[in-house]
Amino acid sequence: MATIVMPWGEMTYADSSRDGFPLLFLHGTGCDSTDWAGVHRNLSRRLRLISLDFRGHGQSDVPAAAFTIGDLVGDVLYLLNDLDLRSALLVGHSLGGMVAMEVARRSSQVAGLVLLEGWTSLSAASRAFDTGRTYGTLSEDAIVRIHEKSSETRARFAQGNWVRFWDSVQRFDAYVYLRSAQIPIVEAYGAMGRHERTAANLKVPRNPLIEWIWISNAGHYLPHERPVEVADACMHGLGRRLR
Repeated sequence: MATIVMPWGEMTYADSSRDGFPLLFLHGTGCDSTDWAGVHRNLSRRLRLISLDFRGHGQSDVPAAAFTIGDLVGDVLYLLNDLDLRSALLVGHSLGGMVAMEVARRSSQVAGLVLLEGWTSLSAASRAFDTGRTYGTLSEDAIVRIHEKSSETRARFAQGNWVRFWDSVQRFDAYVYLRSAQIPIVEAYGAMGRHERTAANLKVPRNPLIEWIWISNAGHYLPHERPVEVADACMHGLGRRLR
């Protein structure tokens, strides 16, 4: 793992340091960069694969001051510039997808997005699927590991700081950005719990550059549950960028 010294502490990231086109992976809440390992094993070694730990997650330091989702966006923008990534495909899971959309809204360095249940808004997500599909077909051991990592991560933050952060996540809304986005975007979701109102409730606007992928027999934790299919979605997103 490499580190960047930020005003709030050290931010860690992994970088394959290859010369291929860069893919930057952004994890979900309570996860970290190691959760992309299965996906990375199924991607070409000719690609440059980068994954960071959001502040307070994984090996990154915990900020002493309160922060918002916008601060995570700023961290990603800083990393893009520090690594001199003039063009990159962003792959985001859940919270990471939300951060990725805002990064793309702010920066022309983003060539495309692969959003793995990267919600347009949390209020939309809460009504989009039937209950009981979160962990899909993951084993009990895998579910326990996800719970333990999430709990350990949450416990690192001061209560007030976490409340402010989560309030900003709940207020996030990318509908306007997605409606006018000018880059190719893949919206990938697990198909478990899908019903007749799912697509409408996800509030993904009509845009010819947005393509949907439904991953069968899968829930929310797609990088853990379906790494092969996620890698395929990444390659599909990369191919759309090259058209």
